[in-house]
Amino acid sequence: MARPESVLFLTQHYAPEEIGSAPYCVDIARWLVEVGFAVDVLTGQPQYPSPEIHEAFRSERRRFEREFGVEVHRVQTSVAGGGSVRRRIATELEFFFRGLAALVAGRVRRRTHVLSLSPSVFCVALGVLARRRGGRHVALIHDIQSGLAGGLGMVRSAMALKAMRLVERMILNQVDAIAVLTEEMARQLKEIGVTRPIEVIPLWVDTDAIVPLPRTADTPTVLYSGNFGRKQGLEQLVQLARRLQDRGKTTKVVVRGGGSHEDILRAEIKRLGLANMRIEPLVAKSDLNRGLAGGDVHLVPQNPNAADFAMPSKIFNIMAAGRPFVATAGPGSALWRLQELSHAFQCVPPDEPEALTEAVAALLDDPEARQRLGDAGRAYVGAHHARAKVLPQLGQLLQGMSVASEAPGRGIVVLEPSHEGHPQEWLEHIVRFALSERVSEPLRLVVAPQLFERLAALVPAERSNLLSIEALSARQQALCLHRSLVVSGFSRWWTMRRYLKRFGAARGHFLSLDHLSLPLALGLGANGCALDGVLFRPSVHYHELGDYAPEWRERVRDLRKSVLYRFMLLNRSVESILTLDPFFARYAVARYRGGAKVRPLADPVHWNGSPAVAARHFEVEGGRVRFLLFGYLAERKGVLALVTALAYLPQAIAARVSVEMAGSVDPAIRDRLRHAIDDVLHLQPTVRLNLTEGRLDEAELERRIDECDVVLAPYQRFVGSSGALIWAAGSGKPVLTQNFGLLHRLTLDYRLGLTADTTDPRKLAAAIQRLVEEGPRRHFDQTLASQFVRERSPQSFAAGILRRAS
Repeated sequence: MARPESVLFLTQHYAPEEIGSAPYCVDIARWLVEVGFAVDVLTGQPQYPSPEIHEAFRSERRRFEREFGVEVHRVQTSVAGGGSVRRRIATELEFFFRGLAALVAGRVRRRTHVLSLSPSVFCVALGVLARRRGGRHVALIHDIQSGLAGGLGMVRSAMALKAMRLVERMILNQVDAIAVLTEEMARQLKEIGVTRPIEVIPLWVDTDAIVPLPRTADTPTVLYSGNFGRKQGLEQLVQLARRLQDRGKTTKVVVRGGGSHEDILRAEIKRLGLANMRIEPLVAKSDLNRGLAGGDVHLVPQNPNAADFAMPSKIFNIMAAGRPFVATAGPGSALWRLQELSHAFQCVPPDEPEALTEAVAALLDDPEARQRLGDAGRAYVGAHHARAKVLPQLGQLLQGMSVASEAPGRGIVVLEPSHEGHPQEWLEHIVRFALSERVSEPLRLVVAPQLFERLAALVPAERSNLLSIEALSARQQALCLHRSLVVSGFSRWWTMRRYLKRFGAARGHFLSLDHLSLPLALGLGANGCALDGVLFRPSVHYHELGDYAPEWRERVRDLRKSVLYRFMLLNRSVESILTLDPFFARYAVARYRGGAKVRPLADPVHWNGSPAVAARHFEVEGGRVRFLLFGYLAERKGVLALVTALAYLPQAIAARVSVEMAGSVDPAIRDRLRHAIDDVLHLQPTVRLNLTEGRLDEAELERRIDECDVVLAPYQRFVGSSGALIWAAGSGKPVLTQNFGLLHRLTLDYRLGLTADTTDPRKLAAAIQRLVEEGPRRHFDQTLASQFVRERSPQSFAAGILRRAS
């Protein structure tokens, strides 16, 4: 934070309110001033938890004040009162419109940096309008209102709840970033369709101001402090006091605070004749530390239906004060998980007063246990919730820097529905790297069903919790591989969203991002998760890689790609784009806004051997040069063009040529290929031409490459890279490939072999003749080829995808 920035902070609750979110808003504003920001706060008239506006602030003269460097602007607001949902919504809307009027009138200026606090979500909507173009708006979510309203039974209409979620989703998806208090809250927002980046920034406590103090009470005291509202579940405290009184315990149950349910609470105390329970006012903030010391055991009752939608703020002050507490929370809730992490308090099931009574009574009778829990709480808060640790995270988020890198990841989902070509090798590289490097972040591979058993067999049982393989259903795979790019693209996007949500992962990776260009260019996200992937076939920059005379179809294709890439790079969910083409990475940085997201990635081939250093020498009299074409034999790979080219060889050259084609044949060309082979063998009886069908395993492929003299890759104006170059370079064999695009440029730059117009059988035949007459080694540099292989290891490839050092 090298230079002061102006920040507008929108919140309905601010000082002098002493409980709820107001103290935290004050802390945020003052801390921002401390680190160099100029801060304006737009807020309402203080009231919470009182049923009326604080008397000192009813005057028009208290609409503006400056304290601790913060300029506070207040607008007139009504009292929510009574816990009525309609009344609360009306009050929140009133704040929205009065705040909007203040912006329009210029009493409060729009800013490039805006913070807004929810509740209420309409305060967030006001922040959307208050942010200047090009600015940054961060929403702080302390309560998820639709979840609380439904969970607490405040809204019983399914249609009304659906409308609330719709409003929340629409408003929250307009902000730049969201900060929530817990992972559970982040999950809930994603489930209602919020797609903006979500960071977990927990509540904090000033560990310098709140410290453990000696006991101040003569009688054992159980203390609750806070709001008397529906989500607090205070009826559980009444039952606790009754049971303690029935047991004859000399214990005081003190509840401090106020709120909409205070009258109900008083009536219950009177009805049950609870002499051991009393209601007190809140202590002043300046006396908070001493007030916390007044409780031997603190209470944090919670309505279980609100557990995932809010986090009780008081717990961190209690822990900082070195006091234990008992919370009512169910397994898996945010409080339950915090108990497991901190070992600072006890959880009992909600709505089980006998269990609550037993836990409280046991702690009151065991000073050593209270001390142990209190010490653990103090240590945990100091390590994870100290003001000095947490608030800088908010500063980072406000300035556009993610804090996720400092927190443990929630896992990666890798999606690849295809099983033909490279996917099997690539997925195996990723699995082996994850196992060898002991990657601790959960990794989920969602793959074609044809690859499931092979990949699953690589994962030992003891690692399956961190590295798991999931097979797509036949229907999912069919949609993801649909011939229409629109259908396949949206299907892959939707499938990724489902698996990210299912696994609770933070990042989704597409092994082939090309299919996703349209949905990502339209700005579609994945519930706030980061997305990235490998862009396999960029071609918009091919005019910079050599002589390039594009056909009209290629011009249209490149124009379409360029438009999609520009918008895809602006998608905030797209965190990075990996490319096997290093030249495209440079091009994107120079030409596209957001081009810095494009990063080069190693194009991998597993190579166990060492590059050959000696070349075979061919005698002019009768020695044959052996050419090998391997892989998935499709028309785009130049299989038919190669067979046709053999017919154009002079007979003397044909007698010195041996061509082996090995691999799975595309069914679409199988009959044409067999007829073409028969025809050329009839025209060129001295040429050796053999076709071996079937997928090659790694050992067989290595053997065949070792036995050949030239590797063929006669692609037909192919866009992208090819593993054939690395296999050839790793074996010390030259390659013959197209004089087009990336393959052409890499072959020339690293002197890997010869390039030609492989779409013209006559020119391809001339290149074959040249290699026979001049010798294959003339066009091959062993030193550069070895460098080419080293730069493209499987480890580097997998490390780039998993963002690990190789």
